[in-house]
Amino acid sequence: MTDVVNLLTVFMVVRADSHEAAARLFEGHPHMAIFPCDGVEVMPVLGDPA
Repeated sequence: MTDVVNLLTVFMVVRADSHEAAARLFEGHPHMAIFPCDGVEVMPVLGDPA
């Protein structure tokens, strides 16, 4: 085992028709200018999407 650093400070769940559509939701999003981050990681939610 080794120590790791997770820089995750905020997360949100969005619903979109595709991975690409989810990523496009963040283009020009005001939070990208407010919070000190340089990217968004888009990941699928596993399990029942209910």
